[in-house]
Amino acid sequence: MTPFLAAFAATFIAEMGDKTQLVTLTLSSRLPPRRVFLGAMAGLALVTGLGVALGGVVGELLPPYAIALASGIFFIVMGFFTYMRPDQGPRVKVGGRSASLQAFGLVFVAEMGDKTQLTALALTATFGSPLLVFAGAMLGQAINHGLAAFLGGRYLSLLSPRLLKTATLLVFLFFGLLLLYGGLQEM
Repeated sequence: MTPFLAAFAATFIAEMGDKTQLVTLTLSSRLPPRRVFLGAMAGLALVTGLGVALGGVVGELLPPYAIALASGIFFIVMGFFTYMRPDQGPRVKVGGRSASLQAFGLVFVAEMGDKTQLTALALTATFGSPLLVFAGAMLGQAINHGLAAFLGGRYLSLLSPRLLKTATLLVFLFFGLLLLYGGLQEM
């Protein structure tokens, strides 16, 4: 699987129903959706860029098999963590600031250290292709947050949280097992 497709699939599924998507959904129900979307994407780009940059450093420091094994374990643990974590709605107060600035700040803070940032780090370290991982992750986030900003109130609330958690678990297990297999083959 290519770094772009892995980053896209993992990010798109992991962000469905995630707190940053819910922040975008909540803000765009009260503020101009286009501005909320642009602010959210700027925040996501910065956080994802930081994850990719750190992944590049880790990729240079550790042997490929160790990265693949650690990434595989990370994906499996994060899949189960996401599945078992209780649902939490966003706590968002809409103030008088610019919609884009507010979305940027809330999404940046919410996404820092989140599973999708760590996913970008792990995939960059594993594949050694920071631009492809960044592009795939950003496309997944753009579609995800675009749905939240422009269709959210009407349609996303119809999706079962249990279904979203199960899909996330299955995608993360798939990538985790794939990475573990690759790491064991390289040993």
